[in-house]
Order: sequence, then structure tokens, then C-alpha cells
Amino acid sequence: MPTGRLIVSAASGGAWELFLADPNSGAWQRLAINALPARDPAISPDGKTLAFRSKRDGVWEIYLAPTSDGNATRLTRGMSYSAAPVWSPDGTRLAFESYARGDLDIWVMNRDGTQPLDLTENEKAHDYAPAWSPDGKWIAFTSWRTGTQQLFLVAADCTRNCSATNLSHSKFNDQKPAWSPDGTRLAFVSDRDGQRAIYVAEFANGALKNARRVTFSGWDDQPAWSPDGKWLAFVSARPTRQPIYIVPASGGIPRLIANGETFAASVTWSANETLAAMDASHLTRAALYQEQPDLAAANSGHPYELRRIRSARLEGGYSRLSSRVADSFAALQARVKQEVGYDFLAILADMLRPMDVWCDNTCDTLSWHKAGRAIDTRLDYSDARGSALEIVREDQQGETFWRVYLRAATQDGTRGEPLKEAPWDLSYRARWVVAPGEGGTKKPVPYGFYVDFTELARQYGWERISAHDGENLDWRTNKLGAEYWHLQQRHSLNWYQAMREVYSESALKSLVEWDALVRAGYDPYLLYLKGIPAPATAWRWYALAP
Repeated sequence: MPTGRLIVSAASGGAWELFLADPNSGAWQRLAINALPARDPAISPDGKTLAFRSKRDGVWEIYLAPTSDGNATRLTRGMSYSAAPVWSPDGTRLAFESYARGDLDIWVMNRDGTQPLDLTENEKAHDYAPAWSPDGKWIAFTSWRTGTQQLFLVAADCTRNCSATNLSHSKFNDQKPAWSPDGTRLAFVSDRDGQRAIYVAEFANGALKNARRVTFSGWDDQPAWSPDGKWLAFVSARPTRQPIYIVPASGGIPRLIANGETFAASVTWSANETLAAMDASHLTRAALYQEQPDLAAANSGHPYELRRIRSARLEGGYSRLSSRVADSFAALQARVKQEVGYDFLAILADMLRPMDVWCDNTCDTLSWHKAGRAIDTRLDYSDARGSALEIVREDQQGETFWRVYLRAATQDGTRGEPLKEAPWDLSYRARWVVAPGEGGTKKPVPYGFYVDFTELARQYGWERISAHDGENLDWRTNKLGAEYWHLQQRHSLNWYQAMREVYSESALKSLVEWDALVRAGYDPYLLYLKGIPAPATAWRWYALAP
């Protein structure tokens, strides 16, 4: 059985908090830390002090808090952005990443914040995600200096002109290293098999060998070793959630920790099983995942109306949404403006579509736009400095999704974070000259601070969808199939149920006639999933539905 406790940074009610999770029972508790938001937890070797990053003073900085009472002390100041702290094995120093000199570098400092030292100041590419070896000699980290993410090694006692050794030496992306407790193995994230997964490699004589894949979930991240070196915890991203799993370090079937609605950012493992928690009660689903309430009251007609949205305009179309989601859109719009510094959602590409509009192969006649539950943002956004919108490709469970980032209006660390992933280039040149038939290629990682718009939308119930890769519409050959601009809010309804909230069944009859839709080319199984009323003869297995 796994020992110790997991310390997880997870979203709760729109804020990042730290939680304790039991790897055996799956029980969660809030950690008693008085410094919200809090991310990147790291427990000291003696188990008495927690290092983490927080933005409570305006920018992301490193803090320490005793595990006994949770009162935090700030360590870094004036560095624009500092994150990902890790302890030296003797507990006297911390390594961390910082943007203090215009790019991400690996720094070390004493545990009281004194004598900060930049170990990678001579390299202008991003260096981040440090991991201190158990013998205290090395700091492994991720770097973009070769043009791909690679694992590098630097001497922990270096003080000037530090040279780093490439551990990866490959064309693949390797990142986010984590040392085993005995220092003989390194876990890391890699896409060398075509999917982002956790790998474990042997470490000896300053080199890695015999790397093997231990997870197969599709988009796995942030490995953390158990105190006995027998287990790995990791974050496994899904389209609408990011739960925590543990898996034997030798490989095996992953085990879900807590419920599947958790949205976690990072995880670490502590041998200390007596960390101070705010209460002894288990967290509920609502505490771990922000679910928007029904924001409009039912009336004597249809439960919800199509409400005019006056805070956003379209260049064409109808500025309306279902009243059940209109308030959450307004809240998201205000939040984005606050976080980014400008009103990105003031102009939209699409909102409500008329019920009687039929689509070609580039759109869906049974679209969530018709239910007033979808928006299309602008496809790009530029200012005097150029493009301010970047998209990052994420392949999850056989589908391609996009994460949208917006460059912050101010670049002093008070908004956003540095990008660590390479954005995707969907330009004509990238799609048809550089990588024909591949849908584009990666761009260099831009400098500066960016806000994760996709994550903000998720907090208010707005979900992204996957890119189209079908026979009639494939994002690799038609940019319209990318769909990175599309967000929708379903409230666990199928499409027909959502339509019935704003239209009568008689009004829908001409649109949702099963046989007509089949003749128009719709797959009957898709109609079944959308909840379209079917004639008795349509599908014999339809009667098997619960």
C-alpha cells in the first residue's frame, strides 16, 4: 500500500488551493495554508515546512509556511514571476524558476530567501521545472535551448558561468523531471511515443538510459515519487478535468485519487502524514469543481428565454444566449477583462444561430449555437505589438484540443505567466509550405506573460471542443476544422434537452425529424446521442437505453 500523503494544487471555486489526499482511501482535505492562491507545493525534507508559490501580493512569488499552522512568509521579491520551488536534500536551500531577467531561468537561494543566484543566466531560452537530486549534487531541469524541450543537468554548487549537460539528446520533447528517492532513476514527461506520458529512466554517471513508458492515459503530466520509490503520482488531463492518479513505478494500472471531477495543476508526495488540515471532512464535488448554478428562474412558458447580450457584439448574427448561461458569460467576460487587461470578449464571431439555418460540412445544423449555449470568440487578436492570441495543441485520448492564451496588457508579472509550451502555427505557410497536410507546425515559445483563457472559461462552465478530423472536415487541411474559438456550456444536458429549454416541441418538429436528418447524412448514432426523438423502427437497440 502507498505510504504518506499527496499534496495537490487544485482549482476550487475559481481559486487555486492546496489539498491533502490519501493515496489509499482517496479522501481529500484542505491544507491549512493562509496564502491563496497557492500552487506548486514542495515539502521540506524534515516534513515541517511547505514551500509554494502564491500571488497574494500581486505577482507570483515563493512563500514558506510551517505545516503546523500555515502562516506564510514571502521569500522572493521584485522578480516578476517565481515558481516551482524544490528543496535541497539538507533543507537549507531552494531551487526555483524565475522570470527576473526577461526569460525563465533556474535559480537557487537560501531557505530564508537570501543570496539568490541565477544558474542559467547565460542562456536566453526558457529554463524551468527544477528538480534537486537526492545526493545534493545536481539540479535537473527542462530547457528550450535546443529548440525542443530537453532535460538538462547543472551542478547545484555552481556559482558562475554554469555549464549544463543535455540528458535527453533526442528530437522529442522531454520535460518536468523528478528524482526517485534513492537518486538512481528519473521520472519525466515525454512525447516520444506520440502521446504525452510519464517515463522512468535509470540515471548513472551523469546520463540517462533505458527509458520506459509507465503511463498510457493520453496526456499525463507532473510526475511525483512516493517516499518509498514504489509509486508515481501524476496529473492526467481530460477535456474538462485534470484528475490525480497513482501508478506503480514499474508500470501497471493507474488508480484514480478522489473523484473524476478534480481539476489539479500539480502534485507532490510527502512522508508526513500529520500535516495540518482545515477540517476533517472530505471535500465534495462542488468544492473541487466549480459548477455554475441555474442562473435564471423558470417561468410559465419555457424554462429559459433567449436573452440579449449587450456587453458583446457580433459583426453579424444574433447577440443572444440562453438565459441559463447568459450570467455566466457576463461573469467570464468581466473576469477575462480583469485578468488580461482588455475586453477580449467584447466582439464575438458567433453566438445564437437561427433554428432554421442548415449548414454545410464546415458547421453543424444541430449546433449548440442554436440552443443559445455556445459562443465563437475572435479567431485572432492583435495590438501594436502584434498577435496577442496564441494556441497550444493538446492531444488527449485520441482527439486534438487547443488551449488559448492571451498576452497580458501589462508585462510586469501582475497578469498572467510565462508560456512554457510552444504555440501552434496555423498560417497558410505553416500548413501548406512547411508541413503540408499536417495542419501547421509549432512556433518558437514567445517571451512575456500570457493568461490561460481556456482555464478561465472552464471556471465559469464554458467547455472547449475537439478539432474536427473527419472525412468531410479535417483541421489538418481546413483551418475551419480547428475550432479553437468555440466554447459551449451544456449543464450535462443533451442537445435536444437544451433546445427544449428555449423552444417548444412543435417549433422543433421541422428541424429534428429523424428520417429527414438521416437522409441529410447524419449518423443515427449521433442523433441518438443528441437526444433526437426517434421513430420506433429507427434503431432496434434504441430500446436498450436506460
